[in-house]
Amino acid sequence: MKIQRTFAVLVLCAGFSGGLLAQSTLGRDDESIFAAVEQALQRTPSLAGADITVRSREGFVTLSGVARTAKDIARAGKVALGVRGVTGVSNELRIADRASRA
Repeated sequence: MKIQRTFAVLVLCAGFSGGLLAQSTLGRDDESIFAAVEQALQRTPSLAGADITVRSREGFVTLSGVARTAKDIARAGKVALGVRGVTGVSNELRIADRASRA
């Protein structure tokens, strides 16, 4: 009886700790990731005026729109990837006043 109770407590604790671990590794929801990426881009002086659209799905961020230079495009990708909860970035930005290659 004592062994069964101890085993039940261990299983219960393992279940709770696994749930907490999963929450901490998943991090943030898409809405908060979206907001954090937008804020990070706006706080970056060279990107503050850029026309960048941010989408987030399951932690994966897609950037689209225009920036002034190729360096700004690369910077936007790095800024987005540096936001907590972002698992990857698809950088679809293009340079302003240039036609897209699509």
